[in-house]
Amino acid sequence: MMKKLAALVFGSLLVTGCATTQNIENVSTVGLLICKPNELCPIVTVSWNESHKDLLKLRMSLNSTKTQYDIQKVIFENGQQSYSFSPVSKTEQDFVLGNYRSRNSIITPVNLMNNLRGSDQILMNIYTDKGVISRYVYKDGQEALIYKEFKSVYK
Repeated sequence: MMKKLAALVFGSLLVTGCATTQNIENVSTVGLLICKPNELCPIVTVSWNESHKDLLKLRMSLNSTKTQYDIQKVIFENGQQSYSFSPVSKTEQDFVLGNYRSRNSIITPVNLMNNLRGSDQILMNIYTDKGVISRYVYKDGQEALIYKEFKSVYK
């Protein structure tokens, strides 16, 4: 009886300890870029690791009813400067509820948007096997959620 009680108490402590362990990667936001109606609008997740706050991980998802995309590179530009990033792995492909979902990630410096400031537009170009998908991160005072997140992380 005592062994069973001790095992139960130990198991409870173990489960409680696992439940309170902190995750070192914090997802900061999930949002869309600035897109026109009826355009494919990439969903971007910005996250970072507490031990490497100088780098951000951007995960792009392209959801389409007709097309799978192979994400090959991403270029941010403001008309004066551009920064190119290669994906960290092969593009993930899923088919969920009648939609193709293509996802990949890049690693960027946390000060990327700060480096691109000073222009009235910042463009994110996602190069795929089907062509380039260009959407604004910032345009004429309008900020996409990803731009706001970069600004809040980089202080």
